[in-house]
Amino acid sequence: MQGNKWYKLQPFLEEVARRNLEGYASLGGPFSNHLIALAYAAFEQKKKAVFLIRGGREEWIQNPAIQQMSDWGVQLIPINRTDYRLLHSGEIDWKSFVSGFSSYCFVPLGGSSPNSILSVAGWAEAISKAIEIETVVLPVASAGTISGFAVGLDSNKNILGIEVLKSNGGMSIESDRLISESGQVHSSRTIWNADYHFGGYARHTEELKSFCRQVSKDEIFPIEPIYSGKAFFAVSDLARKGYFHEGSRILLVHTGGIFPWNSALNG
Repeated sequence: MQGNKWYKLQPFLEEVARRNLEGYASLGGPFSNHLIALAYAAFEQKKKAVFLIRGGREEWIQNPAIQQMSDWGVQLIPINRTDYRLLHSGEIDWKSFVSGFSSYCFVPLGGSSPNSILSVAGWAEAISKAIEIETVVLPVASAGTISGFAVGLDSNKNILGIEVLKSNGGMSIESDRLISESGQVHSSRTIWNADYHFGGYARHTEELKSFCRQVSKDEIFPIEPIYSGKAFFAVSDLARKGYFHEGSRILLVHTGGIFPWNSALNG
């Protein structure tokens, strides 16, 4: 399981094992890194999974991520965009779309939940103790990881959140909600940047793809244009524009998302 998903999903995996639940239910888009991670976890645990996928089946039936989840035994149910928004906002319950799944654990979009805050915060605290840094840079899509870091980092650390989708200020509100409902408080300062979403989640340009290609070639790790690559591009562009002071110690967190279908977009 890649990157931040280990920490975000850990409480749900433990709950299913502790209560011996039958499986997992969740929702997301057809390229969701969260759903891929959860599908693999269910496969490894020998548990069932049912996912509500945004859009009509004809839109994603040939999608390689969808095919991989199907191969792991996930039941995939299409849901229109209006119902998807209502489901994500909590205005309607996921059980209204499926039946017979009362013994399933529901995992919210992106795995971002108040239950995950302490798990992610522990990761952030370990980073704080291990290396000397001033600013942590994170890509943000559902606000779970950045919320955990806001709780777990030392108070003298800054967080720069690079929004990879168009939220119109929604990510900041969602982060405050997650932290409040977890019973925790902010310990570090969070700065939000919405200038590098490239049109929205999973949207990208030739400039971004070229940048990801070059970084993947020059470094010992790959990046992709769906998620983390946008944060890498942002740091490079902001540094070029003088955003960071000379000698700044910056930690850019690569949160995963390296799958053949994402990396292929660099081509």
